[in-house]
Amino acid sequence: MALQDFDDLPELPEDVLTSLEQKNAEKKYRYLRYNCKETLAFLEDIRGLVKGHRGFWLQALLNQDVIRAYLSSTPDKQALSYLTDIELKQDPSDPRPFELVFHFDENPFFSNSTLSKKYSLPKGVEPAPADGSVTEQMASFSADELEVSVQKIDWKSDDKNLCKLQPRAQAEDDQIEGDFGSFFWYFESPTDDFGIGLTIQDEVLPDAVEYYTGQANEDEGEFEDYDEDELDEEDGDDDEEIDLEDEEDEPQKKRQRK
Repeated sequence: MALQDFDDLPELPEDVLTSLEQKNAEKKYRYLRYNCKETLAFLEDIRGLVKGHRGFWLQALLNQDVIRAYLSSTPDKQALSYLTDIELKQDPSDPRPFELVFHFDENPFFSNSTLSKKYSLPKGVEPAPADGSVTEQMASFSADELEVSVQKIDWKSDDKNLCKLQPRAQAEDDQIEGDFGSFFWYFESPTDDFGIGLTIQDEVLPDAVEYYTGQANEDEGEFEDYDEDELDEEDGDDDEEIDLEDEEDEPQKKRQRK
């Protein structure tokens, strides 16, 4: 018995296909709402457990492929070893905009107790309706449209200014030709060309425990366990010259997008 030829199956009418695509987009937005609510609850649950353990968030960041590529220098790791919490500010009723707040202990690099990056809806984009419905604008929204804030870092001295010591090459046609520079350019830059914040918000925070333990990636053996004693400068000489030599592979040059 010959197999039936399915090449000529009738196509859906255009209006039906459009309606299906809209329903599918609405479903994905409802998933965003649910995931946002669960992530916020999860972070609140673990905050008390990891408080006081400075190495938790640095290790989780190092165990994420995209973040690790831009967090390769020892001085960046030393500064981030003082990171005590990554706070997510996001409204489950409209999870499109969000803010990441990095909390730091007193450290020899900068005087800010927090460094933040805010992702806001652009002008002309309406917030979510109060009735909880999903508008067509919400369903079709892309994270690339979010407007990104700039955080000024109050460096304690020029020889501790990691952005000055590790400058970032200029981007041309969505490409970085040269060094990515210090990880802390993420805060001082008016863009998030490499999707660092989106990666943290969408991947690292919901699965923080798996990233800390290394279970979030099949290539677990590639992950680096940093030595907290080696990075801790509290008992060392704060005026010691910073070694900018990277310990890992050269960061990716191409812009990362979520």
